[in-house]
Amino acid sequence: MKYTILVADDSKLYFDIIEEAFRQLGDNYRLIWADTGKAACQLAEKHLPDLILMDVIMPEMNGVQAIRALKENPLTTDIPVIMLSASESLKAACETGAHDFISKPFNHFELLMRVRASLTLIDKIKEIKKQKEKLEKEHQKISQQRKEIIDDITYSKRIQKAILPTNELIKNIFPEHFVLNIPRNIVSGDFYWVGQKSGKKIITVADCTGHGISGAFMTMAGIAYMNDIFNRYTLDDPAEFLFLLREQVMKLLHQKGIEGEATDGMDVALCIIDEKKKCFKYAGANNPIYHINQHELHLYKADRMPIGIHVNFTTPFTSQTYPYRPGDMLYLFSDGYPDQFGGPENKKFRYKHFQDLLLSIHQAPMSDQNEILRHTFFNWKGEEEQIDDILIFGIRL
Repeated sequence: MKYTILVADDSKLYFDIIEEAFRQLGDNYRLIWADTGKAACQLAEKHLPDLILMDVIMPEMNGVQAIRALKENPLTTDIPVIMLSASESLKAACETGAHDFISKPFNHFELLMRVRASLTLIDKIKEIKKQKEKLEKEHQKISQQRKEIIDDITYSKRIQKAILPTNELIKNIFPEHFVLNIPRNIVSGDFYWVGQKSGKKIITVADCTGHGISGAFMTMAGIAYMNDIFNRYTLDDPAEFLFLLREQVMKLLHQKGIEGEATDGMDVALCIIDEKKKCFKYAGANNPIYHINQHELHLYKADRMPIGIHVNFTTPFTSQTYPYRPGDMLYLFSDGYPDQFGGPENKKFRYKHFQDLLLSIHQAPMSDQNEILRHTFFNWKGEEEQIDDILIFGIRL
């Protein structure tokens, strides 16, 4: 590697001495001479030398002023400078930004060793800068890729939101309702579905395996299958609905009960409401529901098997019928809310705490219930990471 060294000294004699000394080291060094501080600044900007040897006492602009000008120029600010002068100028040179100092008259060997040491340091600094630039480029590349991925996922969120039941549809079927939907990532692995047919109202909340993109794929399949079953069949038994849904999911995932195959699926709570008879039928795949009647919370448990492959995947789901009074509350939910860690001892929120919270707010307007549940969740979570998707669907019967 060939180094360029700028020598700034008003004495050509000193330049010649320095040049002769460098000839002893071979032809890896190119020396440039400037006889004034101003000329040194101009030549430094033009040639961008690897190192500058700067005398202090020079006409027009002395060495200290020249160093100050070099350091203020973005093009030359990083070029190291070795000051050549009497020792009384050491303090001023160092305060200005000189890299090293050699007293005149200097010893040739000392000069060469100082220069070589400086150039070795410069090479290391250049390599570090090169690696830094490489890392910055890689970082920019990764940041751009991350942005593109996030943009794609954000767009996927719009698609996911578009296939969920609209607010207008939900309101037409359930005039008093709220939906608290807080994905762990941008898209969610939880979904909800509503329908109305033959005088019956259907409501479903499902928690798919995984969250984020993997969970979102399952939600889209789940919603599509719910629509297909709803359109093809007239069912008043939620257990039959879940059985048909399980068949579809197993077919999608090629699940045949073979050891080692994927066990993905979903947990579902499904209710069919008969307003004429003032009762609702419920069936669940791992997902329970809460029914609050006359200030008392009733827990209706689900079958202990998912929508998907399971040791009992040929076993039918079971339905139960429950009466209700107008004004009762029905809550369908995934497990993300009670399982969230937080609070003063960083423990789970727990189902008992969740039940007590619902009991305390069940008479409030739907929007207030939604806001209280949201505020309580984030207050409980604090700085902890959200561990799962959150979905709570509440309706007043």
